[in-house]
This record gives sequence, structure tokens and C-alpha cells, in this order.
Amino acid sequence: MSIRANPNILPDLLAGLNVAQQQLNMQDAELATGRTINAPSDDPAGAEALIENFAAAAQSDTFQQNIGSLTERLQTADSVLGTAVSAVNQAISLGVQAGNSDLSDQDRQAIASNLQAIQQQLVAAGNTSYSGTYLFSGTLVDTQPFTLNAAAPDGVTYNGNNSVTSVEITSGESVNINSPGSTLFLNPSGNLLGSISSLITAIQSNTGIAAANTAFGQAASEFDAQRISYGASLNQLQSAGTLLSSQQVQLATQESTIDGANLADVTTNFSQSEVAYQSLLDAESKILNLPNLLNLISG
Repeated sequence: MSIRANPNILPDLLAGLNVAQQQLNMQDAELATGRTINAPSDDPAGAEALIENFAAAAQSDTFQQNIGSLTERLQTADSVLGTAVSAVNQAISLGVQAGNSDLSDQDRQAIASNLQAIQQQLVAAGNTSYSGTYLFSGTLVDTQPFTLNAAAPDGVTYNGNNSVTSVEITSGESVNINSPGSTLFLNPSGNLLGSISSLITAIQSNTGIAAANTAFGQAASEFDAQRISYGASLNQLQSAGTLLSSQQVQLATQESTIDGANLADVTTNFSQSEVAYQSLLDAESKILNLPNLLNLISG
């Protein structure tokens, strides 16, 4: 009775060794990266889910970066306008003083000079720039908004436009990031720069001071009401940032669920695969070193 052995045993051994090597390499990669998917072929469906997760995370990161830069810009504008309010309140006080009939012409001229200095402060506030662009020129951010012009009815010339810029800060949500200088400083419902110019003229001529004070007070109220939009936008940015932070945590958790390796299990599997691989190597080595026995069996 003769026993016949497979004369092509070597290809089978090499194929088995190759499979064991691939398994060992995959588990070694999982140990090194902490991920179960290190190539699309590891898990095609999981790889597709990861791509979608990474895209959402990248978009969230971009929104967060936008919110950071916009917050700084809006905080600068809000701070400048807050300082302007303090100057406006000082101007209101000076206007009330100027209405005192006991003042001399010299006293009134001194008050007018102080008001002119405040007027210049307000124009400077309106011309504030941030990172090389003007805050209050509408969308003409490279154009200085205001120029002092004694011949103009408002005492200034406005060089910007009336447009508002809106920026997307989360998917489907946008925020207004500016109020034009025309809305803030030259509002028809209360023209701050125009009314301070009229107040200066009234005090210099000692004519119509009471009416000029009333108009300036109304303009001051309108200016304060308009600047609130910056506070509202800052609150909106903060809320959006909080939402995005929560989304980023969820996306990180989702990524871990899709792709996170259980290192304890991977370590165990790697050790078992390493033993299996070494066993195959040993078996192949013994077989290849026994040509006479193989010949005997196949004979």
C-alpha cells in the first residue's frame, strides 16, 4: 500500500504563511495607531463612515476658526463704540452747561472747543480699523469711512456704503458682523455726527442751544441702540461656539466607535497571530529540510 502526498505542498504553505503575515501586519498596525481601519480594505463601510466623519469635523473646525476671528473683530468694534458712548455722554453734559444763560461768550467758546475735540474723537472711532480693514465702512473695508468736512451739513463726509456683511458660523446659521458707519453715526432717526456739529454751531452763535441739545440727546439714544447689535452678534457667536464644541465631542466619540481599537483585545490577537505565524515558519522549515522523507512518502 502506497501513500501519496501532495507534490505541490510548498505553494499551499506559502499561501498560508502569507495570510498569517497579513493578519500579523494588520494587528501590528492596530497596535501602533490605535485604529482598526488603517486602509480602506480593512473595512470599506467603516472607511466611508470615517470619511464622512472627518468631513464634518473639518467643517466644524473651520466654523470654530471663523468664530474665533470674528469674535475678536466684533469685540474690538464693541469696545470702540463703548468708548464713543462715554465721549457722547461727556458731550451731553457739556451741551447742558452751554445752555446756562449766565455763561460768558468766552465760556461758551471753550465748551464749543471741547465739543470739537469730542467730535474728532467720534470721527476717529468711526475710522477704527482691525487687521488692516475698516470696521464701519460697510463692505468697503479698504476705504476710510469718515472725513471731517466743515462744509458738509453733518460736518463729515461718509465714504463707505450701507451694506452689511453676513458670515456663516454653523451649518445654516449666519451672523451679521458689521453695522455701517452711516447707520451708527449718521442715522436719520438720530444723526450723531450731524447733531454734534449742529450743537457746536449753536453754542458758538449762542442760538438754538436747547433745540440742538434735544436733537443731540435723541441721536445719542439712537447711537446706543444701534451699537447693541454688536453685543447681540457676540452672544450669537458664543452660542454657536458652544454648540460646535459639543458637536466636536460627538464626532470624536463617533470616530472612536467606528475606528477605535480595543488595545487589550488587539494585543491578545497579535500574540496569538505571532505564535501561529511562527508555528507556520517552523513547520515549513522542517518540511523543506526533509526532501528524502517527502520522496519516500510520494513513492
